[in-house]
Amino acid sequence: MNRKSLPFVLFLFVSLSINLPLYSENLEVKIDAVENPDNFHFVVMGDRTGGEQKGVFEQMISKVNLMCPAFVVNVGDNIAGYTTDPNNVNNQWDEFDSLVKKLNVPYLKVSGNHDITNEMMADIYQKRFGKTYYYSIYKNVLFLFLNSDDPSASIDQKLKKELEEEKKKLKEMAKTQGVTPAGLMMLKEYEEKNREMHGGTIADAQFEFASKVLADHNNVRWTFVIMHKPLWKLSSPPANWTKIENILKDRPYTVFAGHEHINSYSQNNSRDYIVTATCGGSQGPASIPGIYHHIYWITMDSTGPTIANLLADGILEKTDIRPKNGSDTIDVKKIVEEFSK
Repeated sequence: MNRKSLPFVLFLFVSLSINLPLYSENLEVKIDAVENPDNFHFVVMGDRTGGEQKGVFEQMISKVNLMCPAFVVNVGDNIAGYTTDPNNVNNQWDEFDSLVKKLNVPYLKVSGNHDITNEMMADIYQKRFGKTYYYSIYKNVLFLFLNSDDPSASIDQKLKKELEEEKKKLKEMAKTQGVTPAGLMMLKEYEEKNREMHGGTIADAQFEFASKVLADHNNVRWTFVIMHKPLWKLSSPPANWTKIENILKDRPYTVFAGHEHINSYSQNNSRDYIVTATCGGSQGPASIPGIYHHIYWITMDSTGPTIANLLADGILEKTDIRPKNGSDTIDVKKIVEEFSK
């Protein structure tokens, strides 16, 4: 026997004697995943306008496409509005349509005060998109889309001007002083005045529609109510909204709204009531809690919705590699110091 082959023979002998499998061992690990055809994911997006920050909404559309939800729900204010020129309104909607067309999944929206500022705009909205309130059923989950400006609420222009000045003062305070108890108290007062100024309404016909939909679909797994203005926050909520809440109270449901551009969470009737921040709309001082661009990622399963709040800056393309602090510059000295610890 060739001396060079001796080590191999010895290895083979030892392997066989201890019953060691060479290449026959099965290394597959079974994945015991939970698969339920009734489970699904969807996204809730906030206001695009109300002082639009150009380019943000387009970026949000791209990021939502990365996540492949079943569909997107929007809480209103998709165009700037506040005009009496029909051509301007149609141009704004044409621009909006060109952006949403890039989304790979359905986009279900409610009308905000910027979308239907006046009767002319409301008429254009209905001609282009249909009724301002409607419902949808998906995998035995009810989505009830309401119009919180039915009819549009008039705005006190003097109060509006006063609030604009207060907002400027708030921004300056946050910039120079950061978050302070006095600043947060002033912000709360501003929010309350702004909310009351804009008001909100639900006409009798819309209430009749909502009550019939809820009666006809009282055995769904869950109900999501989507509106633009958080009517429950008003000092005197519209009577028809209070009646809708009364119908909802005996079923599992979740409410989403927008309009305020500040993310907030509360519970009514032991149910989640969520106000989104923005997907392109104007923002107050970044130091104030709840001010950012974001989406809600909802996972619906047999137990109900699991709701995740995802910051826009936290959803990255596969090629978007950056330091944890968000800076695009590389501080070599700091990196060396960190590795030397």
